[in-house]
Amino acid sequence: TGDIAFAARQYIAATGNQDWLLNERGGELIYETARFWASRAIYNTDRKQYEILSVLPPDEDAEPFKNNSVYTNAVASLSIQLANYVSCITNKTVPQKWLDIASNLYFPFDNSTQDYLEYDGFNLKNTTIKQADVVLLGFPLMWTMSDVVRRNDLLAYEPLTRTDGPAMTWSMYSIGFTELGDFDKADQLFRRSYQSYVRSPFNVWTETQQGVGTVNFITGVGGFLQAILFGYGGIRLELNQLEFNPRGHLPDQATTFTFHGIKYQGFIFDLTINNNTYEIFVRVQSNINYIFLVYEYGEHRGSLKLNDRLSFSIGTPLIIRRSITLCP
Repeated sequence: TGDIAFAARQYIAATGNQDWLLNERGGELIYETARFWASRAIYNTDRKQYEILSVLPPDEDAEPFKNNSVYTNAVASLSIQLANYVSCITNKTVPQKWLDIASNLYFPFDNSTQDYLEYDGFNLKNTTIKQADVVLLGFPLMWTMSDVVRRNDLLAYEPLTRTDGPAMTWSMYSIGFTELGDFDKADQLFRRSYQSYVRSPFNVWTETQQGVGTVNFITGVGGFLQAILFGYGGIRLELNQLEFNPRGHLPDQATTFTFHGIKYQGFIFDLTINNNTYEIFVRVQSNINYIFLVYEYGEHRGSLKLNDRLSFSIGTPLIIRRSITLCP
């Protein structure tokens, strides 16, 4: 339920498709998933916060069900926030209690180590996990946290992850370390995400390193692609903007990456990255006459149009957004 709501969030962020919200039951999907999460929250009078109990988090080894999965609580909060965000279009008013839940969910946290705990009672010293879980807060959820906590989580959970875990796990760690500028670690984990999972002679992916489990494991392929696009490519999609911020490091002695056909709000971009600069080319402009995109970097502002070609130094974040936001 949480991942479906997050997928809806990504779709709205990328397309701004109001017809889907109003006429294809997208708005209903978003509202009802928010209602579900609000119904699952229980107020803890001792903590003075809301809890979600008896869930299975992304880590499939966390059985039997656990309380207060940090990932689950984060996607629940984002789900309710999304329903509130699109209410300007759907006219489905989100009750204040739901908003109180979204802003006051309990997240297990170890103050001594400055790490998020996967769930209530998680032991950072001797618990193994099957796949990436807590580190998903940083990406794809982009949950607000300090770089210190982000790094602590990556360093704490990577060695706890089963060595025979699925391929997509290592990609999520790679994205995190790329984001923080630890490129040696990012490259090591990027290679780990595919080298032991691809089988000759047709380079078919498998779920596990031993070649058993699901064959043609597209989840692993998806993790690999995300490490390239969102890790080395430095792309981040938020509700009101698209950000390009490549780190200027490419894996395995690559000198240039080019991404063709990045679609955002009816526009299509190409992105080319090398070690010193990156370039955005506007290949297609939206044919919807009221959608215009603006860009900003530093103190500079401008409007995007067909065939624009913009070049930036590595380390210069570029933000693209609609000239008029979907919702205020």
